[in-house]
Amino acid sequence: LCLLHATACIAFSPNVPAATTKRGLAQLNNVGRSWSLSSSTNDSDGVVSDNNPFGFLQGIFSSSSVAVAEPEPQIPDVVIDTDYTLAAAFGVVAASIVAVNHGVGGVLGGGFIALLASLFAVQATRLRFVFDKDCFELKSVESLGSGELQDSGENIVVGGANRWAYSSFVNWDFYPSADFPILVYFKETQTPKEDGSEPGQIHFFPAIANVKQLKEQFELRGCASVSKD
Repeated sequence: LCLLHATACIAFSPNVPAATTKRGLAQLNNVGRSWSLSSSTNDSDGVVSDNNPFGFLQGIFSSSSVAVAEPEPQIPDVVIDTDYTLAAAFGVVAASIVAVNHGVGGVLGGGFIALLASLFAVQATRLRFVFDKDCFELKSVESLGSGELQDSGENIVVGGANRWAYSSFVNWDFYPSADFPILVYFKETQTPKEDGSEPGQIHFFPAIANVKQLKEQFELRGCASVSKD
């Protein structure tokens, strides 16, 4: 800017002779050429370095920019908490039946329900329901008091692994309701059938895990369900 200002003053000043003006312009031209050459110099490695003091403006007003895509948030794996409410409720019912009816019927009926309560308590202790990136899976505890989980083996009803992809779900629900759950139900289209018909299977298991957490994970993982409306 100073160079342009000086050039203008010399070129248009009425008191400066023409010869002087020409010499001044030539000198300014040489100064400008020298400044231009000095703005880009080679360093010791032969790399051209730009000494232009206004070079940083190129980065500010540059039209090209690199868009950095933010990574999609990953949903962490979840192990549903154990719930002994169902086992305790069946135990109370069993004790009440025996207390009210001292006959053979009361003992047999109360004893059967007490057996179910014991079964639910054992299952709640050894089984865990796991939600990972792609599947809902039933796993077992390696040993009592251990936090390590292992494969629960084949399904005792239809065979195959106790692991189902979220994309295979067509429905899930709680019976009789999510507020008073006894059974957890879901239907999938993954399990093959022996007769070669369309794959799929209905599953029921006792509500031995935290039903509120199960419901939240079914919804969060996008498991399909049939509306009751």
